[in-house]
Amino acid sequence: MKTYLSPTLTVMTMLCLMLVMFGCGGSGSSTSSNTTSVSVSGTVLAGPANGARVTVKTTAGAVVAGPATTAADGSYTIDIPAASLVSDLIFEASGGTFPDEATTTAGVPMATLTAHTAAGSLASGSHVTIDPSSTIVQKLVAGGRSKSAADSVFAAAFGYTPDCSVKPAFATMSSASTTAQRLAGLRAAAFSQMTKDMGLAPDKQFEVIQALADDLSDGAMDGLKTGGTAVTTASGIPVPADMASHFACALMTFQTSPLNKSKLTPDKMVVPFVTKTLTSSYAVEYVPGMKAAALGKTTFKIKLSNLGDGSAATGKNITLVPKMYMATMSHSAPVDTVVESATPGTYDCAVFYQMASGPGMGVWELKVSIGGESAIFYPPVAMSMGTTARATLKGVNDMLGSTATKRTYNLFNDGSTFGMSSTFKLFIAASDDIMMMKFPTVSVNSILTGLTVNTMTVEASADNGATWNSLTDNGSGHWSVAGLTGLATGGTIKVRVTINGEQKTADGNAAIAGTNDFATFTVVAGM
Repeated sequence: MKTYLSPTLTVMTMLCLMLVMFGCGGSGSSTSSNTTSVSVSGTVLAGPANGARVTVKTTAGAVVAGPATTAADGSYTIDIPAASLVSDLIFEASGGTFPDEATTTAGVPMATLTAHTAAGSLASGSHVTIDPSSTIVQKLVAGGRSKSAADSVFAAAFGYTPDCSVKPAFATMSSASTTAQRLAGLRAAAFSQMTKDMGLAPDKQFEVIQALADDLSDGAMDGLKTGGTAVTTASGIPVPADMASHFACALMTFQTSPLNKSKLTPDKMVVPFVTKTLTSSYAVEYVPGMKAAALGKTTFKIKLSNLGDGSAATGKNITLVPKMYMATMSHSAPVDTVVESATPGTYDCAVFYQMASGPGMGVWELKVSIGGESAIFYPPVAMSMGTTARATLKGVNDMLGSTATKRTYNLFNDGSTFGMSSTFKLFIAASDDIMMMKFPTVSVNSILTGLTVNTMTVEASADNGATWNSLTDNGSGHWSVAGLTGLATGGTIKVRVTINGEQKTADGNAAIAGTNDFATFTVVAGM
């Protein structure tokens, strides 16, 4: 006996089969926005974390993805429900081990690192780096700040804004990477170096990161958290008030160490300029002058306070040692004698920078020594504006000792004033070694490498060589002449220097009158 299905029943049967195949748990990809997921990759870095478990949570703590486990290079991939991407998310990594970069200790236990991502910032293929920087920012956001406000607080202390989307290049490994990737890796290594510099074991880095977030909770890196309570690590180690300075020094320490394999040179770096730091005995403050540091003469003050009671530290002998870190070399710069000012504990200083700092140039370090103690600053040095800041002349037969290198004489504008009747001031210092680390001042009786200055004349002309005016030797490299006319609206000053009968020249060749026997300063009136 044959059984027949009605047309209606046949249609219903087919619809049910379609639902089973496509809507009721079939193996095809779901098109429902509730079940679609996106794949996000990333890196966990305190040193590359191996075997760390990564989860993604809402800001309320609900897990929406993971755990995923990191590979030996710290990489991970995790699928996140698409519906969750419209909210802020917390990436959390914990467990596993990592190789500490500053101490080269292998198998250090990994605690917890985090990163905060803003709503709508992730899509399929996005990268999220979880490292010390991202952790501090996440903790600031968890403390009540917006993401942008947390970034600003972090940048004020550390000199950069973390970017989780950048895949870092590990600082202890050589790899083909962009500048941004190398910077990200080097900055992560600086937290390892800072932990080492504090005398702590590598696994205490996570306590230091938490303490830094606590310190910044009040918006300032000053050793105090919200409410004015002193910051300590979980192990009870006090966090010094100058931790921002510690980070800057750690960044440069690691960058210049043989452990740094990132190929990132100093001319690609920006080091935070922290104006206050501590030595064993003193609080040391760099007080900028009326103008920010720039190529040429830069004046500023150093303020010293005794740590014990905060009183002014008077009568101290202070020396300055500037050092420029460039892509392939380093060199110093001339300095003036440091003199205590009328304000107790405040000292007048001047550095004569030979070049600007910054990307493509390098980093200026300034070491301030007080007895056997030192403070380090990293002032940004701008290009000069206005009147020529520095000119040079060279010796003809005047060599650096037994080398074939002709000595360079650096002539700096020393605070000249220009008008109807101008006072032209120069500070003269010689390059006294081929490494450009010694710059003694030059006056009569100065002793240089292979040369004693027995006689010296310095002359200036404001009328293209028609009239030459002798500058007065004021000692310690300072020379001046008053009464130069014709510079009220600017102009040109030519300078001649003769030492022990040899006239210095612009190119180091024998002097030809009116051709190479002078240096030139272009005067901009009022500048």
